[in-house]
Amino acid sequence: MIYNLGIKVYPEDKVKTVPPPELGIGSRITITRATEVNITDAKVTTTYHTWTETVKQLFAEKGIVLLGQDSSSPDLSSNLKYNMQIKITRVSDVEVSETEVIKFQSTSKKTVDLEKGQTSIQTKGINGEKKVTYTIHRVDGVEVSKTVKSSEITKQPQTEVTLIGIGPKLAKSGPYVDTINGAAKKYLINGTALMCLMLKESNGNSGSVNPDGPYYGLFQFSDGFWDTASSGAGYGGSSWSNPTAQIYSAAWALTHGYGGRWGGTWPLCRNK
Repeated sequence: MIYNLGIKVYPEDKVKTVPPPELGIGSRITITRATEVNITDAKVTTTYHTWTETVKQLFAEKGIVLLGQDSSSPDLSSNLKYNMQIKITRVSDVEVSETEVIKFQSTSKKTVDLEKGQTSIQTKGINGEKKVTYTIHRVDGVEVSKTVKSSEITKQPQTEVTLIGIGPKLAKSGPYVDTINGAAKKYLINGTALMCLMLKESNGNSGSVNPDGPYYGLFQFSDGFWDTASSGAGYGGSSWSNPTAQIYSAAWALTHGYGGRWGGTWPLCRNK
């Protein structure tokens, strides 16, 4: 009869018939409804039917548990009413660890080992890593705040070092090329030009002597000027036949205003 009449009866409702239908003499059917309440739990709404009297009793009956900072509105002591709306707010604090990248830094160093304008990577930059633990505060499953609890570097970053050339042009080949280039770097003088001057003066012969001066060695120093230049270059007392002393003394002289000692030869070489 209930089904045919389209009446919906919930399991919690109470149904009473007098006299029993099986007697076939007609019955009076009484339906006593359980209290209907709607509970929204973390934004999900469910309808319940109950004979309990308070919010607390309803939660116990339906196995609904409030944890930690969770709360209900109205509160647990409130009496139930038909079609009552109950809202449960779920609050949680969870710890989450994340691996984050530490960007490497960059720096530069000047060097005479590279010609002016040239650059080179001396040390390649490598990113580091750190483990960061956050405390995430969520309300109804939605993150509302995220604070750092701890941070630990697990991989140190490596700074990228770029070399910036401030050195002179270097000689590619020729007699005493390494010594020529060493003097060029020390005095920031064109190594190709220094090589050119040496070749024009002596063709790279450290024992060369021109009796007209007389002039001696790779760069054809005169006696008096040799004493001045070698002392200035830190080779005072060295023999003019010492190739290293001659080369460094010539580089010192050329960068200290003595280029005129080589007459027209130096102007031909210095822009090589």
